[in-house]
Amino acid sequence: MGQITIEEVAKLAGVSPATVSRAIRSPEMVRDSTRKRVLKIIKEKKYVYHALAADLSRQRSANIGLIIPSTIGSIFVRTVFAILEKAQEHGYTVTIGNSKYNPEIEMSVLRTLNERHPAGLLLTGYCVRKEELLEEINRSGIPTVIMWEKPDDPQLSYVGIDNYSAAYTMTEYLIGLKHQRIGLILGPYSKVDRVHKRFEGYRDCLSDHGLPWDDLLVVEKEPTLADGMEAMNRLMSLANRPTAVFAASDVMAFGAMAAAKEKGLKVPADVSIAGFDDIDFSAYADPPLTTIRVNGIEIGEMALSCLLDMIENPSPQPRQICLKTDLVVRNSCRALEQGMAPQARFSKGPGTEGNINRLTVKKGDEK
Repeated sequence: MGQITIEEVAKLAGVSPATVSRAIRSPEMVRDSTRKRVLKIIKEKKYVYHALAADLSRQRSANIGLIIPSTIGSIFVRTVFAILEKAQEHGYTVTIGNSKYNPEIEMSVLRTLNERHPAGLLLTGYCVRKEELLEEINRSGIPTVIMWEKPDDPQLSYVGIDNYSAAYTMTEYLIGLKHQRIGLILGPYSKVDRVHKRFEGYRDCLSDHGLPWDDLLVVEKEPTLADGMEAMNRLMSLANRPTAVFAASDVMAFGAMAAAKEKGLKVPADVSIAGFDDIDFSAYADPPLTTIRVNGIEIGEMALSCLLDMIENPSPQPRQICLKTDLVVRNSCRALEQGMAPQARFSKGPGTEGNINRLTVKKGDEK
């Protein structure tokens, strides 16, 4: 016996094929009694929903393309989970591509997704070759929302944060603690726009406060624990070491903490360390990490809502949302004693835009 069709299921349930489709893809849109009747018949007849055929019949895909820069670590996990959950609620599937912070791979993944004619695209920012990327997006005509950053292009739809202001705020906080030599560990800022904005926020804050620029205090690495350790070791090997280090990623900050402890340095007594993201472990690190809180779940939920609105209600008007970030003060940073020489507290050890809210969390408090 051949596979039962959606038309036959609809006839047995006394509804239209469209209602059967909605009962499967968007059950919240179907009356409870009708949905139960349809699902009962589907189960009895072992009907298998043909999503591709349904897409063709209504001439619109139910798939959304999502490009993230990395599947390692937990920086984007909350955003991805929020997107997957909300997409499922609305009857959409999600295809995920990994750009690996590489402009060539990013373009290749985007073109592959475009060839499948998705209903929409979600991009976690973009790399330095953004002109070519945006040209590809415009040519495709596919609704697209940029996440995690606030693009300069007024025609782009986005749900993100002001990375520049957030990094400026953290740097200014450390300066307020009397630190004058502040190291910066950050991801591939020469490749990724939002990371470069964090670099600019740090650089401009130092300049605005009259602190000298030192190239040796900036280390560009991949946002991993191992790279955070390596970057911290490089900073701690300087003849004139920093008294504070701003790691523009919590994962890199944890690596920096581990490296400091390996050298016999205490955090924050010997060196202050701050992060960026406020991932789950940050409040429970030893010591709890001072960081910039980014609500990844809210970014994912709002980005998908904006994208669905663009799909259902096409309009040339871009959707643009800049979410606030919070400066979360914990126990990994301390004020430098007045007049203290930058090297005085180090032991040699065994080895050689106004959207920032300030929030203090004491040791042991949950986020």
